[in-house]
Amino acid sequence: MDIFTFPDGDENFLYAYIIMILVFIAASFTVSRLKRANKRLAEEESKRNEKEEQNSSHINNNKRK
Repeated sequence: MDIFTFPDGDENFLYAYIIMILVFIAASFTVSRLKRANKRLAEEESKRNEKEEQNSSHINNNKRK
């Protein structure tokens, strides 16, 4: 049985459909959490880079004086 064929009414595959739904919900939840974590990491890295640039420009300005 592949994913696109549905069983006959004689067989009881309700448990399989419930498990498939739960697996898809878990996968969706995991993907959304990973996307959110990746986005947060990128924002933190950009903030860190901005701070480093400000610190290096501040140090360079102090050296010039």
